[in-house]
Amino acid sequence: MAVEMNKSPSVRLTPTQEIKLAKPATELYVGQILKAVVVTPLTNNQVLININGQNLNAQSSHHFSPGETLEVKVVANKHNTVLEVQPKSLPLSVLQQALLLTLPKQAPPTNLLNILNQLAQLEDIPGSISQQINTILANIIPLSEVPQHLMLAISQSGLFFESLLLNRRIDKNTQQLKADFKGQCLKLLKNLPYYIKPDSGLMPHQEYKLLEQDPLPLPGAIPQPLHNTPFICLPEQSPEDLFSIVKQQLNHVLARITANQINHLSDNKNGYMIMLDLPIKIADRVDVIPLMIKQHKAEPMQQSKWSLSFALSLVPMGDLQATVSLFNDRVDIKINAQHPETVNTLNEYQQEIGKMLNELGLNLHQWKLQLGLENNQIDVANLRLLDIRI
Repeated sequence: MAVEMNKSPSVRLTPTQEIKLAKPATELYVGQILKAVVVTPLTNNQVLININGQNLNAQSSHHFSPGETLEVKVVANKHNTVLEVQPKSLPLSVLQQALLLTLPKQAPPTNLLNILNQLAQLEDIPGSISQQINTILANIIPLSEVPQHLMLAISQSGLFFESLLLNRRIDKNTQQLKADFKGQCLKLLKNLPYYIKPDSGLMPHQEYKLLEQDPLPLPGAIPQPLHNTPFICLPEQSPEDLFSIVKQQLNHVLARITANQINHLSDNKNGYMIMLDLPIKIADRVDVIPLMIKQHKAEPMQQSKWSLSFALSLVPMGDLQATVSLFNDRVDIKINAQHPETVNTLNEYQQEIGKMLNELGLNLHQWKLQLGLENNQIDVANLRLLDIRI
């Protein structure tokens, strides 16, 4: 933005590193961020700086080097225009740079699995692709088996794919690798025909609306239900468009898994945390359950509290959010439901769940049912990765 200023304004740079213009610059507004370049230091604590092509004289007891770039923020613009020099931001870490590349591309696997489920019913799909699709769907655990095989479902969710690759070199066991969701997605991506079109403009407008509704995988975000909403009629697509759409969705999902892996690797001083999307078979469809396992770190020599949070959408119960917390032998269960009828139905199972926990040597300490879903209250003031979506 070009800003027109008087030709020789008098500017004073205070010890708190605030630039005050002698004449208010009405073209600027409070909160605006500008770039300033030090042209040359002058005598008597004077310095010549350049903002938007305008050379300005400033006074400062601080030493600036020629060519130094400053980021200044307009903090007042009434009687005086005050530009506050912003502290230099620290360079992004390797993980932050990876997130910067990954987050704009990510999306949960809901749409991909919806497409694959439809493709499995079509007869004119090439054999290698059809076989790979069936392999992906066959390795998804039914909802009824999740309590018994939750650890298995998490281990093959794609979050630990690289670890499985490393272990394969040691023990030569390929069974887990063949069932890993990320590995199978990569294999399907490799098998897609070579005539893939560019990504732009392939998805229907409704698909982009669905992407905008999907929550970003921010660390500690409360899981939100993901809805299995058909958004495209596959038989109407040409083979080129069909496989291009599959490629788009695969890249979205792989980026989502990578984002969760990066968050998993990031240092969390408050305790261990893992977030993932769990594909689950429910009747004749495949749904996705967002899951978060979190350690609430205790003081030294004290035992930590652990919690498992998830969200799902069931017919006819509606959207649900649940958190199961464990501390010593005490279990707290909190459930948020979309419909009042669901709250009443779940409340009937309190005694049965308490009895089941007693048989496992645990005690139901707190049982809490709430009407309405929880929204995330994450402070995003310092996050620079949110206003991005391709």
